[in-house]
Amino acid sequence: MTAARRLRIRDLAIATFGAGALVLVSACASATDLAKDADPTTPTASSEPPVRTLPPTEGTPTPSAAPTTPTVTLPKAGECRKPGAVDAALRVSDDDTAPVACAGATSVTYLVRTMPATVQAAVTAYDTTRILSSARAICEKGAIAYLGSDASTYKRSQFGFVVGVPSAAQTAAGARWMRCDLVLPATAARLATIPAKSKGALKGAASARYMQCVRGDIRLATGTVPCTTKHQWRGVASVKLGAAKAKYAGAKKVQATMRDRCPAPVRRYLDTTGSFDYGYISPSRTAWQRGERYGVCFAKTRK
Repeated sequence: MTAARRLRIRDLAIATFGAGALVLVSACASATDLAKDADPTTPTASSEPPVRTLPPTEGTPTPSAAPTTPTVTLPKAGECRKPGAVDAALRVSDDDTAPVACAGATSVTYLVRTMPATVQAAVTAYDTTRILSSARAICEKGAIAYLGSDASTYKRSQFGFVVGVPSAAQTAAGARWMRCDLVLPATAARLATIPAKSKGALKGAASARYMQCVRGDIRLATGTVPCTTKHQWRGVASVKLGAAKAKYAGAKKVQATMRDRCPAPVRRYLDTTGSFDYGYISPSRTAWQRGERYGVCFAKTRK
């Protein structure tokens, strides 16, 4: 049996748009880092909505307008939205985005529930890393069920999720819900229109179109794409790298695990006893802190 030729993704790290969608970015700037660079300020929760004061009429003092309590509307499963670029990168949305028509939308809500205490604490602190890591298990379990999948298939698919939480004003008014919105990244920077029949999309042979693929040289890739796009690499296996509470072992150890675990499933996919090329994507420290525990193995294709 001849050896596989490894194409390690050198000096690359990952960030995730979605639960299993792994997006290649430079190690010095993950999707989270880019979002912070774009908006370096950290929003803080306000106890009340802002109050606007009208200019006084000459000689007659005018009192400030009284604050109004926002209406807390519970989101519903099946609603569609269009997350902004920052929300998609951070994978957390609290911008009060109203539902839109599902035709042309880039996300669909598949789960709504009361926030657990850990998520609520993260929302109160407005810590997006904590919001994502504390909500991940809930949203991933819900996505796997919604898509009709298992964890391994889901993790090598291009589907992901955005955590929706109440705005500061809604939280002050007593809102305690959270939602999980399904997304499908088209590229590292753009979300695709969500499929009209997204429920059960990872069942059977049709799921192949939604796997992660890479165009061109995987070592130079800037993102993964759905496999309906012309590609040269296909994600064929996912590798669990640690438990939810496990500490990051470091890039070298994580990559060593991927080198050990990827050749066998790639060989099976290619059905060969000869030599072959393979690549892999493994979580960066930042992605690990946000709860990601899976890497993906890629086989070179002829498409």
